[in-house]
Amino acid sequence: MKIIAGGMAAFFIAGVGTAAAAPAGAPPLAGHWAGSYAVGSDFNFLRPQFSADGKASVDLPAFDKKGVPLEALQQQGARVRFALSGPGGVLQFDGKLQGSLLAGTVRLDGKEGRFAFRRTLADDPARHQPLLGAYEFPGKRIVVLSEWGDFPQMFYSDVRSGRYASMFAESESSYYAGAGNLNPAVRETSMRFEKDKSGQVTRMVWQQQGKKEVGRRFDFRSEEVTFKNGDVTLSGTLVLPEGKGPFPAVVLTQMSSPAPRGAYALQAYYFAAHGMAALMYDKRGVGKSGGEFNKATMEQLADDAIAGIELLGQRGDIKAGAIGTWGHSQGGWLAPLAATRSQKVAFVIAQAASAVPPAEQEVYRIEHTLRAHGFSEAEVQAGAAYQEKLMRWVTSRGANRAELLAAARANENARWASHVEIVPDTLKEKPSETTTVFYSYDPLPELTKLKAPVLYILGEKDAFVPVHKSAKLFRQTLDAAGHQDHQVWMLPRAAHGLWETDVDGGGAYINSTHWAREHYPRMTQWLRERGFIR
Repeated sequence: MKIIAGGMAAFFIAGVGTAAAAPAGAPPLAGHWAGSYAVGSDFNFLRPQFSADGKASVDLPAFDKKGVPLEALQQQGARVRFALSGPGGVLQFDGKLQGSLLAGTVRLDGKEGRFAFRRTLADDPARHQPLLGAYEFPGKRIVVLSEWGDFPQMFYSDVRSGRYASMFAESESSYYAGAGNLNPAVRETSMRFEKDKSGQVTRMVWQQQGKKEVGRRFDFRSEEVTFKNGDVTLSGTLVLPEGKGPFPAVVLTQMSSPAPRGAYALQAYYFAAHGMAALMYDKRGVGKSGGEFNKATMEQLADDAIAGIELLGQRGDIKAGAIGTWGHSQGGWLAPLAATRSQKVAFVIAQAASAVPPAEQEVYRIEHTLRAHGFSEAEVQAGAAYQEKLMRWVTSRGANRAELLAAARANENARWASHVEIVPDTLKEKPSETTTVFYSYDPLPELTKLKAPVLYILGEKDAFVPVHKSAKLFRQTLDAAGHQDHQVWMLPRAAHGLWETDVDGGGAYINSTHWAREHYPRMTQWLRERGFIR
């Protein structure tokens, strides 16, 4: 799931503010905290730090910003005030300190909202690594611990119920999670990790609503691997299940973002917990992989996945005839494309995939993003119309440049302008050939060649992909091609990231609580019915 912050107020912070040391006898504020705020359409997850000498700063993980100064820090007994400045205005925090919770009101541009932070240890991705993986609780309930793709924040996913939430450290072996994903205001769950004599984590003690359960950690084996597509060397991690094998396997194709392989650990551990090996690898140009993803064609990216399939097919611990592909978003194009370019793909799972070219998808995305941020319907339509002109310039190789420039100058001060790319008067005559080819890509012609069983999983509330049109096109295309085993699911109340919501966009992910509840159970059953997992 990609984390996208909902507001603009804290993108770029300026200035070092004043600070005041805590008065004698006041509740202790010094330390590390984590939580979120919401005011108007502005939502964010923050990690504030307060020191005993009155200095204060904040990390904004979604924007990869650390140590940004907080301003005007004051503490009067249990009352704490501070400010955070940005181009959208000054966020004014006024809260009360109650033990491990700091919560109160936040104001921005005349609007009032709420914030809540809980005490935690300093963020340390190295602390997470020994804990990541999958745990099996009584009744074969599987909980996966992984990290978000945008920043190394650990979270849990219960693959049976769909419940998920970010986890925050209280000690080296104890964590907690809130009732909302990145909002720990209401503490819901605690987790304690136990090690064996060799120092390996083997168990997780889970406590929720007064109930305690102990889960054993799956004994996965992780192996670093490299493989080549032409002159590009790709680097990845092969996660192998418990047992001797040979195992069925899946190659995890990537989204459009340059997230490293760890962004796909949730899926890798899910598959491994069900007896399937999973290859997650750094996209070309990311992490330890060579090449440049922003210059690669869809076909080259799909061929990267095929190179991974070839690698797996040569191993004695992998069933060469049972290797599939999985992909989300852009990966939902790559997974089936790899299967049409190789005869060695046994199944395809494509999540949040679009059946229309990226240019059309971008117009849809802007329209729904503006609507989710509370713009009027007239503003939504104006923003979408501008985006359509921009995409037409890209796909027509610059044919409507004058019209696009006129629209840019007419709308550069519009309230919605920051959500689109307002082009300058120095815009070149034509877009690059790489850009034109990408935004003109049509996934349907190649889909007619697909032979492997394919499952498309779409979210009803997806604000990035025209899912209802896509579902119809996928079905029509596969039916017309005589494809024998295809399903297209529309998961209710599911966002582009397949988490539950009524509105996909803004800061809804902060208080989200579940993946689409039928997603993992239904996918497990689909794989089981085709003999790929036990």
